[in-house]
Amino acid sequence: MVRPHKERRVEQLPPVTHYKPAGIPLRSLEEIILTIEEMEAIRLSDIELLDQAAAAECMEISRPTFHRILNKAHQKIALALWKGHALRVDGGNVRIVHHCKTSLRHFTCESCGHKWNLPHGTGQRCHDLVCPLCQESNVIRDED
Repeated sequence: MVRPHKERRVEQLPPVTHYKPAGIPLRSLEEIILTIEEMEAIRLSDIELLDQAAAAECMEISRPTFHRILNKAHQKIALALWKGHALRVDGGNVRIVHHCKTSLRHFTCESCGHKWNLPHGTGQRCHDLVCPLCQESNVIRDED
């Protein structure tokens, strides 16, 4: 008998659930389903720029499990982009919780306005940071 999947902790549902190539009706496209936990892994890793250990802690799963979820999501997105398929975000075994246990520090680049988060304890001080977008060192810490 197969053990049921553990619920993945998700902070928010994605604001958009369908992505498709322009100019082709959705009904004409093959769909690839990206689960909500795969989308959350993408958000934590590629948007929030958390390392895999911190992101896994946010989702309350092990780091190897987070790595598998993230790799599967990247493969699905790459396949959809390469073959021109539609992506639909749907399903998964998740529960919505609004705050991550990992304490995050919030930063803003005064040069380009880019905002990002880093977990406490990374050893990086604000005055040592550079913006991941424009590479400028004009970074301030937000008090959110």
